[in-house]
Amino acid sequence: MDWLKGQVRRARSAWALNWSGKYPQELPEPPVGAISPRQSARIDGLESVCLFLGPYRNLTTLTASVLFLHPECQVLNHAGGRILGRRELNFLVEYSEDKFRHFCNAALTMSQGGARGGYGGSIVLSHAFAEHEEMRKLFRARYGSRLLKGSIKSLVWKESEMVGRYIHDHKVDLPDLIARNQRLKFLLPIRNPLDCSLSISRIGVARFYPELKDGDVHSVLRSILEEIRWFVDLQGEDPTHFLFFFQDEVNAEVLQGLAEFLGLSHDGQWLKDSLKVYQLRRSYDYDAALKDHYTDKVEEIFHSSPAVMNHLKGMVSAA
Repeated sequence: MDWLKGQVRRARSAWALNWSGKYPQELPEPPVGAISPRQSARIDGLESVCLFLGPYRNLTTLTASVLFLHPECQVLNHAGGRILGRRELNFLVEYSEDKFRHFCNAALTMSQGGARGGYGGSIVLSHAFAEHEEMRKLFRARYGSRLLKGSIKSLVWKESEMVGRYIHDHKVDLPDLIARNQRLKFLLPIRNPLDCSLSISRIGVARFYPELKDGDVHSVLRSILEEIRWFVDLQGEDPTHFLFFFQDEVNAEVLQGLAEFLGLSHDGQWLKDSLKVYQLRRSYDYDAALKDHYTDKVEEIFHSSPAVMNHLKGMVSAA
């Protein structure tokens, strides 16, 4: 009976994924049940479980979508509200191997359907697929409507802002967490911080930073820069488990380094496809006063990391 239900659900998903027409807002997903022997084997076979960190509007959706083009990577988009509030799934506090395995089981299950927005689910429901015909074309050519990979080496959870805020609010000791589970990895793509700040401001600051006022670009910018500073320090201490990269340095070498970081096999087709779709929108226009403010804050926050400081400054001067 479970097999038949699975076949029906997959048929419904295939029908709903109208890759060339109106894109679906939701897809059927299997219920999160007990860890089956097959699911247990999938969890045992994972080389990495990677959590995005950093602000929203920061290339996380594009990066996660590109990762999902890899035949060994499974991606869960959002769903933080369904995970962090459940004690048996939230391994970030009071870590146990049992919690970690139940999280993996839930994430692998949720990643096969769900809905756009905070409810979350498959990354194919994100705007990176819905608004990017080439992304859909490349995925469909290789995987059709199959939303669960056959051989999964890396499970990626893209819920950066909510997870990062939870880590800060609950004072989660990430080095201690990694000592308990070496398969954990953390990833931060770095978009031009001014573009990131303005994007958040245009959507509504309070939606992402309830403690700030709408339109307060300066405070949003400082929060973003401080989050990058925090992550840079973590990578400096442990580059095996923390990785950041800048938007303007994405090339075949960087992408292959990302795959190796996650324990994914070299895949020439994935590299070729990824370079086709890792395309950025044109940078926003900013006035001279905002650019000067940005430069001052970058120098203040990153003075002890000159290479990162100069790169961040260069991202705006080149925009």
